[in-house]
Amino acid sequence: MQRNFHGFLPPFLITQIAQRNPEKAAEFLQILADTAKLYQVGQKQQLLITSGQALRRVYDAKGRTQLPGTLVRSETDGPTADEIANRAFEQSGQVRDFYKQVFGRNSLDGNGMDMLSTIHYGRRYNNAFWNGSQMTYGDGDGDIFLTFVLLDVNGHECTHGVIENTSALVYSNEPGALNEHGADAFGVMLKQWVLRQTADQADWLVGPGLFVPSIKSGKKLLPGRQHLPSALRDMLEPGTGYDDPKLGKDPQPAHMKDKYTGWNDNGGVHYNSGIPNRAFAEFAVAVGGYSWEKPGQIWFRSITTVPSNCDFQQFANKTVAVAKANYPETVSKLVAAWNNVGITVSA
Repeated sequence: MQRNFHGFLPPFLITQIAQRNPEKAAEFLQILADTAKLYQVGQKQQLLITSGQALRRVYDAKGRTQLPGTLVRSETDGPTADEIANRAFEQSGQVRDFYKQVFGRNSLDGNGMDMLSTIHYGRRYNNAFWNGSQMTYGDGDGDIFLTFVLLDVNGHECTHGVIENTSALVYSNEPGALNEHGADAFGVMLKQWVLRQTADQADWLVGPGLFVPSIKSGKKLLPGRQHLPSALRDMLEPGTGYDDPKLGKDPQPAHMKDKYTGWNDNGGVHYNSGIPNRAFAEFAVAVGGYSWEKPGQIWFRSITTVPSNCDFQQFANKTVAVAKANYPETVSKLVAAWNNVGITVSA
């Protein structure tokens, strides 16, 4: 099976930052070049060691770009002096337990794949990525990016591993946007699960804490959300994650009428994920309670079983079919959520 590379920051955003911050242009363009190399070599790395027990291991790259690095903590070890290592270790366990306890899945591949992480990758490296075998985190530059070792970032990237091992959604156009949407949805659900937040208590932000506090958020229109910090994306109000001179404005559409149709971003995989993101968030809030229960179960059973070329309409139809079969009391709310983003489905 082909293993794919997924970086948390979209290439279009890295390019945009380079254009808007000339003094940092070389640094950010180098990140793009390094990412391209990682994509090319990702298929050749032999980092996947499967014990069948989903054991955790954290490595330290020590500012270099060789993976996996020096082992600093494994499943039977106590905490280290490096809090970044401890945080990565704890979060990978939370991802593992979330998929096991909530969805009955034995790690990312379903067969107890070990949970490997590398920290302190490169110098001022502004990204985190999943390369088909492991998680890797840069430290960020401290000027725009504060940290990448965040729970929903970990959940987002590891969910690419789950999708890769199930439906294998093609990483372009609408299937690719569904791939990104699934990573956002389950990353945010993971955060809510750990915090024991109900859907109406949650902020529905992807990556709050990623940016330094001075980076401005986009305008929130829904009541009670005006205080929320900047983030890479906002599932409930796509297009409002950030709006700052150093980054530009979050370009995500929230409705099919505004869907991106160009060639950039692999046909809009990070742009257009905002459309199903909003549908899921609105559905979960309408159902109430915990998002990982009925809404999450519907989404998990859908996104892991659709064909690899699935488009938005097919996916919406699938979720409704799964809801009818398992949680019929939610169907009307699900249909309304899809209709609200311009995807018509029938109950």
